[in-house]
Amino acid sequence: MLLSKEGVYILENLEGDPKWWGGRIPDALLINETHPEKLKLWKRKRLLPLLNKLLFPACWSLLLLALGILFTLLDHRTNFSELIGATLLLMAPISLGLSIIHITNSHEDSKPVLVLTRMLSNTRIMWFLISIGLFLIGLIIRPVNIMFWNLMIIPSFILWLEWFVFGSFYFSSPGAVWLIKYNPKKDLPMEKLIENGWEWVPDKLNPVNSPIAIKKSKNSILELSSLKYNDAYFLILSWWQNGGVRHDPFVSQKLRGLAVPSLTKRFGYNISDFNLNMLDGIEFLEKYYSNQR
Repeated sequence: MLLSKEGVYILENLEGDPKWWGGRIPDALLINETHPEKLKLWKRKRLLPLLNKLLFPACWSLLLLALGILFTLLDHRTNFSELIGATLLLMAPISLGLSIIHITNSHEDSKPVLVLTRMLSNTRIMWFLISIGLFLIGLIIRPVNIMFWNLMIIPSFILWLEWFVFGSFYFSSPGAVWLIKYNPKKDLPMEKLIENGWEWVPDKLNPVNSPIAIKKSKNSILELSSLKYNDAYFLILSWWQNGGVRHDPFVSQKLRGLAVPSLTKRFGYNISDFNLNMLDGIEFLEKYYSNQR
């Protein structure tokens, strides 16, 4: 549910807390936001920026990685323990990955399982398994070959870098959901939505506190869901990225994916374009809108 940390629905704080941006909402954000005609009655609810929350865990995990490399490279010349080095090498990317999942939970109605799934997709699952496998071999067999311990640096470093780029990319775009109060007494227009490319999710026509319909594109999913709080009912539009994080689809691209763009592009990350045709079918919901306050 879209609840605050205190469990109270915040409809009056749609603009977001100025403290999120250091005291005031940036002018660059305000002038680069748009409001599409099909959502003229809907309200934008800005979500907490996540990128600044990544700074500390990124620095901390990088320190673990550096110490692990140091212990691993120097173990044959000093009394440093190669097993301590291997442990630090494994902890570095894992601590960063867990921090990314924790940070996404700063948003209401987050999807940590989806984030974890995406973090382990492509070659990242391979590097993760290699790191775990090498660590277990080192823990059980304790090889005396120095090259074995040095080899552990490669998958740990690559995995740390992969997850750093993952978090930097998905956390560096403004997040928001769109919402409007509605009257739930009538069945929603399932057939009209399906005709316009939506996939109906529930097994009933008037779901509450659940997804209603989704529309998929190459790198994102537009989700229509419902929420009941006290006596008020809300329709909510969320634009989920492949990484399991919501972005605001109606913000200029110049404000999206700003963190280390050269590195994120090198790793194959591209900013998703929102096609306004994704909103087709939303107009059939207008007769359900409510004037409740």
